[in-house]
Amino acid sequence: MIKCTAVMVTSTPAPVLAVLSHVRELRDGHVLCELGENHEDDHAVMLDDVDDGSGGAVWARWNETGVQTALLPWCPAGPPEDRACGLFMDHGSVHSWEVIDPTTEAIRRELAKRYPDHFPEYVDDDGD
Repeated sequence: MIKCTAVMVTSTPAPVLAVLSHVRELRDGHVLCELGENHEDDHAVMLDDVDDGSGGAVWARWNETGVQTALLPWCPAGPPEDRACGLFMDHGSVHSWEVIDPTTEAIRRELAKRYPDHFPEYVDDDGD
């Protein structure tokens, strides 16, 4: 499933930006929804992985009427490859491993042409 294309323009207050300065999107003045397209709930982006044993992350959730931040637990689902879902519990979309960002995919395909050993999943059977 293709990634949702919703964008939220941010005007992050300086004290918050100081704490979350590692979140590049906040510094850039926008965040992108991480859910799959056509999800039924609010848009969402992870702002910070909370490494305090709580097993969650700080997420921004937004819709046309406003924005909220919340500490949400991680989705417990994991695919056969044994990678955890990178979204929050009870997200209203497919799991993160099913969400495809077309821009990221295009970049990976270009990098695979230069560095095929690093991206074997993008190299054709005939080596192209």
